[in-house]
Amino acid sequence: MAIIGWIVVFLFALVAALFVVFNNHSVTLTVIQGSVAYDVPLWVVGLAPFFFGALVGFLAGWISGGPARRRAREQRRRAEQLQRQLKVAEREAAAPAGSPSSLPPTLSQVPASGQLAGPAR
Repeated sequence: MAIIGWIVVFLFALVAALFVVFNNHSVTLTVIQGSVAYDVPLWVVGLAPFFFGALVGFLAGWISGGPARRRAREQRRRAEQLQRQLKVAEREAAAPAGSPSSLPPTLSQVPASGQLAGPAR
């Protein structure tokens, strides 16, 4: 199905290129009731609405996709948090009962700084 999309894009690009080549004549574009006039190639006048429409469509799609991107970010953060919790639980489950790593530190094991040694959680 993707090949059909690429064929359509190629055909559109070919038609646009032919339009540019065969419409190189200059036209006068007047703005604000004739007070401002521009001489531009005809292909600019012909293709500008398509580019403007593509830009508006891109922006509309990007804006409408905002809530989905936010949900994906939140779900990714939650999954990472759950992965960390799972690793901690597996580590605690793997330590045999009564081993020094599974018991809380005694007063003699606490350093003078008051911070416990070991992996950061």
